[in-house]
Amino acid sequence: MTSPLDFDILQPYGCFIGSAAVMVFGDKDKARDMALNVMHFFEHESCGQCTPCRVGTSKAAKLMQSKSCDQDTLEDLATVMVDASICGLGQAAPNPIRCIAKYFPEEVA
Repeated sequence: MTSPLDFDILQPYGCFIGSAAVMVFGDKDKARDMALNVMHFFEHESCGQCTPCRVGTSKAAKLMQSKSCDQDTLEDLATVMVDASICGLGQAAPNPIRCIAKYFPEEVA
């Protein structure tokens, strides 16, 4: 069965299409590593204008690199970034954090 890739197709899964980027990874890849890679991308792409995005993406990447992620701190950081970032980049940056915690909790325990 095929489905069109449009803006509403992922809503039942608690996701959204965003910029329509698709990441493909194999069964040997770790979702946590993929999320960290995306966080580094957001950190690099931040314009630096607002603190929640500029500092939040960097802090999130550091927290995600530690051997055991502090999920409570990451979730607090994600909430601040979503609520206080000026643009969509800072508001979307926490999505990988939240997706990993929700769908791959064994990788962040």
